[in-house]
Order: sequence, then C-alpha cells, then structure tokens
Amino acid sequence: MMIRRGESKVSNVPSENLITFIRKRALLGTDELSGDGKNWIRVDRHYQLQKYFPIDGEGPATQAEVGELNPGLKGNLEEVADLLKDING
Repeated sequence: MMIRRGESKVSNVPSENLITFIRKRALLGTDELSGDGKNWIRVDRHYQLQKYFPIDGEGPATQAEVGELNPGLKGNLEEVADLLKDING
C-alpha cells in the first residue's frame, strides 16, 4: 500500500496497520491511499476506513487541523514501514 500527503509518498505500508495509524493520528483523512501508484483515494473516503472519520468532526485530525506536512513525518512513516517490514519478514 502507498500513502501520499501532498507531494510526499511512502511505499510498502502494510494495509493491516492503517487503522492503527489513523488512531494514532499519523494517517489523516486528507491523506491518499493507492495499491498501484496510479489510482488514489482519500483515506476518509475509502469504503473500509471512512467509519474512522466521523462526520461530526470529533474523529482523527485532518490536514487542515495540523497544517502542512511536518518535515519529520515522512521520515517517521518510512521508519514505521521499515520496522513493520522487518517484523513481518
């Protein structure tokens, strides 16, 4: 799975960890997901993930709430992806 936020992309993110990333607010509703790198969908519009982004606004943070991409966030996501790859073999 690939995650895109603005111009930044992170590859090889295990799909089974997306909900954890949403709950920890590392993955925002405005971020986009793709399995092939060509077709992208916003996380909060994905049919299996939209329930984690309530309409009342009390769900996980959106990009508008936290501002632009934190310079360290891409590195953090890549580090998490690498750790998960190591764990999952």
